[in-house]
Amino acid sequence: MTSQAVPASGPATAALAATRSWTLAEPGPFGVLITPAEPGTPVTAVPVPWLRDLARRHHLVALRGFTAPADAAALDAYARTWGEPMEWPFGTVFDVRAHQEPEDHVFDTGFMPLHWDGMYVEHVPEFQIFHCVAAPGAAEGGGTLFCDTTRVLADTDAETLERWRGLTLRYRNAKVSHYGGLVVSPLIEPHPDAGFPVLRFLEPVPDGEHIINEPDVSIDGLEGAAEAAELAAIRDAAYDPRHVYVHAWQQDDIVVADNYTLLHTRVPYRRGLPRHLRRVHVLGDPPLRSHLHDQRDATGAGTQRGTA
Repeated sequence: MTSQAVPASGPATAALAATRSWTLAEPGPFGVLITPAEPGTPVTAVPVPWLRDLARRHHLVALRGFTAPADAAALDAYARTWGEPMEWPFGTVFDVRAHQEPEDHVFDTGFMPLHWDGMYVEHVPEFQIFHCVAAPGAAEGGGTLFCDTTRVLADTDAETLERWRGLTLRYRNAKVSHYGGLVVSPLIEPHPDAGFPVLRFLEPVPDGEHIINEPDVSIDGLEGAAEAAELAAIRDAAYDPRHVYVHAWQQDDIVVADNYTLLHTRVPYRRGLPRHLRRVHVLGDPPLRSHLHDQRDATGAGTQRGTA
């Protein structure tokens, strides 16, 4: 895709299609970056059906230079134009920012395992909608790394693919914040709508990294060196530069990510730097059931719904 000014397509109003244009560019190996012809154009002026189609085809849409939703309530209202938001104990809008004394790595600033959202709840959301309220400088970290799992699988040799298709992984996290439980999931499964294969993977914490509330990751039927080697191979494929895009946040960026296809993680940054994202999950139609096995934490206590 080359940068170009394009009119809004899809079921937009005739007036919008005639008077609005946006520039599309490729920010990385996948995804679309959209900027307005007139800076400060409200993000709500861009037709959602058109954006939804782009997000499903390119797996990530970033909008930069638009006027973003003014607050959490406005972000919730915008997300509802995409579909049904997922409700959490805290509401629909999650404030992604570091805590002074984090009880979980979700609220920290360092390493976070690559994962997909919704794995510890009844339903997996189709889209994540992020709004950047504040961000560190471009060279200071704090971006979000996205992995396109269709690219991972397309670049994997046939013998490895055959082996991976037979793998079932188990993920367990103790509930210390808003998520926890046991998930039993195939490594590869079909996209629920399009049918192409996608990778579902929560990476184990690598040697040398230490996080609060570390997940337990295992592969059914493997143990010891064989299990460690397989997990390392999956992780290396996921982080291959051909398969990842790192979004370096700027204030008021809006990013819509295809959570059915992508994995994601936080790029570490120094504590004390400004980084505040708001996030809403939007369910598919119909909602996709997760591979949650139970919602007991590692001690066997009951848990609330949540996500890593």
